[in-house]
Amino acid sequence: MKNDELDDLRAAWNAAAGEQKDLSREELALLVRRRARSAYAGIRRNLLLEAVVGSLAMFAWAYFVSRIAAGNGEAYLAALQMTLLTVLPLFFFYYAGFRRLGRGVAPEAGMASSLRRTIAYWDQALQLYFWGGAAMIPSFLLSSVWFVNSLGGSYLLKITEHMSWARIVAWIAGISAVTIFFVWVSIQAGYAKHVRHLKACLRELEENGE
Repeated sequence: MKNDELDDLRAAWNAAAGEQKDLSREELALLVRRRARSAYAGIRRNLLLEAVVGSLAMFAWAYFVSRIAAGNGEAYLAALQMTLLTVLPLFFFYYAGFRRLGRGVAPEAGMASSLRRTIAYWDQALQLYFWGGAAMIPSFLLSSVWFVNSLGGSYLLKITEHMSWARIVAWIAGISAVTIFFVWVSIQAGYAKHVRHLKACLRELEENGE
């Protein structure tokens, strides 16, 4: 995989140049900069998309909560807990991600060190994103059990004679497993592939004496 990514870098330059040739130091720096900026743009695009979709979802959630009958303080507390479990971790992830990307690609002389710092940040951030989500999702679902049981009507995860706590726990485990898998897939598709491109750029610089 690593060699394929390095070959892709060289092939991209050769294709643009219209002929097969070794890259000079200046040409390599230009290619790496373009490739890194493309990876940054991909990460920024996914951060923005998630932030917009998340904001729309929160507006829809706020509208739903506003329809709760006045005086049902327990439902409002449960809704607040669900909101905090979602908004605070994601806000931190998006804010820190945009801030990191906002620094851009360093000048040529410091490009390798800039890539190292960026890669180290995203390797750690994506691990926190995944494992934080793995811990947050069951907690969020348990809060939703509290929420739906404070409302009237019939909802999934509402305790009834046909839905015992044992069945609710089983539902939470199943939903959590599916959701956590979806989070892993979205991380790989939306972020990890761009980080791999940055790592390929860094290896190319290191192999050429940066």
